[in-house]
Amino acid sequence: MPRSVEVLAALLLVVATSPLLLASILISALFIGLPPFHISKRVGRNGVEYNHWKIRTMKEGEETGRVFFETDRIPPCGAVLRRLHIDELPELVLILLGKMSFVGPRPLPARLLAGLETAGRQKVRPGWTGPAQVVLLRKGKLNKRVQIRLDGVYVRRRSFGYDIRIVLATVAELFRRRRPLDLDPEASPDRARFAERVRGERPD
Repeated sequence: MPRSVEVLAALLLVVATSPLLLASILISALFIGLPPFHISKRVGRNGVEYNHWKIRTMKEGEETGRVFFETDRIPPCGAVLRRLHIDELPELVLILLGKMSFVGPRPLPARLLAGLETAGRQKVRPGWTGPAQVVLLRKGKLNKRVQIRLDGVYVRRRSFGYDIRIVLATVAELFRRRRPLDLDPEASPDRARFAERVRGERPD
């Protein structure tokens, strides 16, 4: 997607959603905790890490990097912010700053990319949405290796027309009745291995 189009669209969306963003920040500050933003390191274009901002939806506690292992930290208001994807509104600012694009690979922490082939996905900026996000919305779960393959498909096929198709598919999935997000930590071999690794890293 042309950079000029992204900047204009992001600016318009920031203005249009600012009341919702401010209300969500207030809810997070009052019922979840301060600061109302969750800032984490994510891998961006060319493998450079950047500070990734989202509205805080989880209470303080042990962080593993995979939400299905931390569901006890998500209060009801946080669950609503996540389900409606309101917690992702600060990413519009990251698009304006050139850290992200509207469409691209899902931004992930470096630790979740360890052992996976990520050279292709690092050729482009992480995306607010992308093929992997559409599959996650549609099926409720997403294997990391499948996600990396979908990121590769996007890098090979990317174009303005393909970006528009992904944006439209994302909007359609958001409004379509869909399966709830699968947060079972043992729901796949990938998750089970990750859970075992987390347990192994915890002190006795």
